Amino acid sequence: MGIEPRNFEIVTVDPETGGTVLLDSESHRLFTISNALRDQLTRDNPVWPEEAEAELESLRASGVLAPYNARALSKADPLAGANLALNINLTAFCNLGCTYCFAEGGDYGRLKGKLSKDVDVDAIVAFIEEKTRPGETVRFEFFGGEPLMNFPVIEELCARSLEMRARLGIEFIYRVSTNLTTKLTGRELSLFHRFRFIVSVSIDGGAKTHDRNRPRKSGRGSQEAIARNCEQVRAASEDITLVARMTYVPYPDSSLVEDMRHLYDMNIFDWFQILPAAVAEENHAAVYGDAAFDTADLEDRQAPYNAKIEAEFEALHDRYLDLFTPANRFKGILEVETVMRMILDGEFANGFCSGGRNYFTFSPDKSIMPCHRLVGDEGFQVGDFHAGVDDAKVAAWRTGVNAQPVCSRCSIRYICGGGCKQENTIATGDINAPDPAKCAFQFALVRSAVRIIARGGEALRARDRGRLSALFVSCGRPMMPNNRKHAGSPDTSFEHLRLLA
Repeated sequence: MGIEPRNFEIVTVDPETGGTVLLDSESHRLFTISNALRDQLTRDNPVWPEEAEAELESLRASGVLAPYNARALSKADPLAGANLALNINLTAFCNLGCTYCFAEGGDYGRLKGKLSKDVDVDAIVAFIEEKTRPGETVRFEFFGGEPLMNFPVIEELCARSLEMRARLGIEFIYRVSTNLTTKLTGRELSLFHRFRFIVSVSIDGGAKTHDRNRPRKSGRGSQEAIARNCEQVRAASEDITLVARMTYVPYPDSSLVEDMRHLYDMNIFDWFQILPAAVAEENHAAVYGDAAFDTADLEDRQAPYNAKIEAEFEALHDRYLDLFTPANRFKGILEVETVMRMILDGEFANGFCSGGRNYFTFSPDKSIMPCHRLVGDEGFQVGDFHAGVDDAKVAAWRTGVNAQPVCSRCSIRYICGGGCKQENTIATGDINAPDPAKCAFQFALVRSAVRIIARGGEALRARDRGRLSALFVSCGRPMMPNNRKHAGSPDTSFEHLRLLA
């Protein structure tokens, strides 16, 4: 009988030696497998040899293999797995003109003004009071436009959080997504230090890459000023976590490895977040140039860029283990470490992100949106500052991955969780119909994480990844334990399936 093809993923760890690993989708356990089993499972019609079947039955009987993820997901509350997270869209203005900006320069095509210190902050506080109970944690994501252009509201919300902490018994996590081009004073640096901020900086690499991707609206470059401000933040406090948030655009002459290495060598960033740019079709000419229109077919047009993205990320992940050295403060790439944590700790994704579950964006137009990338699109609005959130309007955002026809047949569904709903919307017009290009990226990410686990040894596997949930990976990916049974000692007598993790 074996395992259904949708419930395993085969990953080649070492092409030269033939080392191969199987990821069991239902438990997120890893097994090194024999070449004979690999050959059978990679056929068009996978077949499990009789000897491997016997090993499978033994693993099932011992509880090592079971449909842990499906069982846990079927019982999970749609709101479970991540803290309440508020994306505070502080201002409609931004001083950069990023070529791939989903926010259309900060105002999303229709926003005006900024949030106020009084009425708007009162509405946000009331929302928190309604949605939380003692002992829970709330994550603030200060966003924009450029959030530091409305710094007084950040200060006010931080001050109000201290009062809520004392009165309601709740905790807070503070994160700002900034281009960090504005002048920094002791006021900003002191706040970042006192509240132990996560400062997530939009910086795409060296000056050549970054200034092409993220110029000022005047056309001048911004990389030099950002790098200088990053060094200032780093010098201000070791209690500040600095994240380099890199967006990769696959220009023919680009090198993701070189650009990350440039930022890595600065030795001021604790973590990196690296994702391919989500470029809408109408922006292809600006991002890719006239070559993007050599063919009218969108899929053909994107194919060379998707292939380059996969190759660039594979090259980066192949060198991943070399980045961990005592001399550098680098702690990991957030997307990679998140997938590794899910596999090693036995977790599943209760959704790709928490959008529309317990993640909401508050904007100057008084709208409440389920996703910060969809601000300004009234068709996606789920509430407002006065009425709160309409549960009927967020129902589709809370659909489990097994209820989505395409995703339910996917071998990595319990890691991916269904894909970014905004990216799905751009590609397919349906928040729950995945973008094939982003599916390919998620597969590449999972395979990379598996290879790193297999190559990294016990020290890498044992690293503490508990703080990842606070770092806002994938808008607060809701992750939950799948309650898999402790594996005990691996059976070394098995020929075809040997437990790796």
